[in-house]
Amino acid sequence: MAAQQHSADSNYDVDVLIVGAGPTGLALAAQLASFGTSFRIIDRQLQRPAESRALALQPRTLEALRPFGISTELSGAGRPARALQLHLPEQTIPVDLSDTGIEDSEFPHLLFLSQARTEQALVSYLAGRGIRVERGVELQELERLDPEDPFAGVEAKVLRMDRGIDRVRARYVVGADGAHSTVRSKAGMDWRGSDYPGSYVLADLEADGVEPGVVHSYLNDDGFLLLFPLGSPAAWRMIGMKERGDQSAVTLESLQGIADRFTGGTVKLHDPQWTSSFKLSHQIAEYFQNGSVFLAGDAAHVHSPVAAQGMNTGIQDALNLGWKLALGARGLASEELVDSYDAERRPVGREVLAFTDRLFKLASSHSGLFKLPRTKLLPALAPKASGSKALRTRLFRAVSQLDIQYRKSGMVATGDSRLPAFLSAGPKAGDRLPDAVVREDGREIRLQELLATPGFQILLCGPGWPADTQLQLHNALGRLAPWLSVRRLNVGSRLAAPSTNEIQDVSGLAFDRLGLSVRRPELLLVRPDGYIGFRSEGTDLSGALDYLTRLTTPAAAEVASDADAAAQV
Repeated sequence: MAAQQHSADSNYDVDVLIVGAGPTGLALAAQLASFGTSFRIIDRQLQRPAESRALALQPRTLEALRPFGISTELSGAGRPARALQLHLPEQTIPVDLSDTGIEDSEFPHLLFLSQARTEQALVSYLAGRGIRVERGVELQELERLDPEDPFAGVEAKVLRMDRGIDRVRARYVVGADGAHSTVRSKAGMDWRGSDYPGSYVLADLEADGVEPGVVHSYLNDDGFLLLFPLGSPAAWRMIGMKERGDQSAVTLESLQGIADRFTGGTVKLHDPQWTSSFKLSHQIAEYFQNGSVFLAGDAAHVHSPVAAQGMNTGIQDALNLGWKLALGARGLASEELVDSYDAERRPVGREVLAFTDRLFKLASSHSGLFKLPRTKLLPALAPKASGSKALRTRLFRAVSQLDIQYRKSGMVATGDSRLPAFLSAGPKAGDRLPDAVVREDGREIRLQELLATPGFQILLCGPGWPADTQLQLHNALGRLAPWLSVRRLNVGSRLAAPSTNEIQDVSGLAFDRLGLSVRRPELLLVRPDGYIGFRSEGTDLSGALDYLTRLTTPAAAEVASDADAAAQV
């Protein structure tokens, strides 16, 4: 379903105005389009940049992009990270990245792929629905439609290069416009953090003297040099540190000088396709929401490029926010649901900031305190640590963002259970839904792919469910019917005839990874972003109904319902 050109509410020209058409803004637009939500996406740049700083997609990001049908395409276009060579002053330590121990995802590897290629896939998805990015359009001002109510919507003043000033009344505005966000500035959101000392270089180029298809990390007293196997537009992406005080322009000669400091002259660079010199900082917005205005991606948080977290975190910001705004625009979201974006994603932003800050200081700092682990401890510990699959798996799950969870969020809940939450098996409410191969209608399909449609997914797991349970749920939640899917999930057999709306877990892996039992019924409710929102044992539906009603009932509807009840007394 394509997004509508205009809001159904005459108070607004559009439900959502997205400012910024990088990967974060495009991912948000894709999710809004899948819900049929009216929006416009603008960007002040006339052309989409051909080069990019981000070069990798994490497994969780590929999972999150499933609803748009581009994850398999991106996975095929990229290069899985299969090996790392850690070059230390007196030894080179190989690290196997091919055996990550990730079995509950279709995408068990970090994927090297240019940000430009990821953006192109999202642009194509939108174009297929008749949606285009409005380029050469710059935000000038933001003004509340109601000065007394910050949640009543915003009027945006934008400058169009083709026809001058335009005014857009939007229910929501999302700033996905980068580290120097105009939206953040106009909305009065504080920007907290600091710059890192020194300057750094990026370059896409060719390199001789390094094993192809391998990540190369060089560490010494001066800091670090990284070479990533990019493939296109050049074979390698180089990230390196300039010498302190070096403010000179980036040339092939200066890049070679940096390489020589870390490789001892063993690596020869040539044919640069793109170079850039830049400063780095670690900063985060005080809030990700101010009334009807939201921040996502680099507009909300910036940090060093170590561990490939930036673009991935931004895309997942967008996909946490988009479905909430889509339901809000249709009058199907409580105020708490829309406001939960800040509560769920800002802690993630803080954790990513702290994690990347620690790694970056360990890799780059010239102070004795931070140089010690890099120059003394790492050479001693790395050989043994690299040989531990359990340790590699634990680290990779953290870096891959598969372990991000919202267990403390008010937008998840747990119903009846035989055991306390800390003793129960499988993912908890607020955790990502793990993946496994299942069968539906006689075909094998991934569970995550099967559930990758807009809206809430209810899985009735195990035995004992009354035959009319699905009908009961749809009748009780009629207003959510377009955004609600109910299916049975059972351990099955390839020989068994498929039943309508039943998923068969032939291997038993789905039941095992979800912590389910073939002896008892259990209900799992999956949110539109792929996280478990509600979980309970038994066939009582009241907990799930209460949960969905709480999330999808606007305050005005609650007041009207209370008034109707009072009138009947």
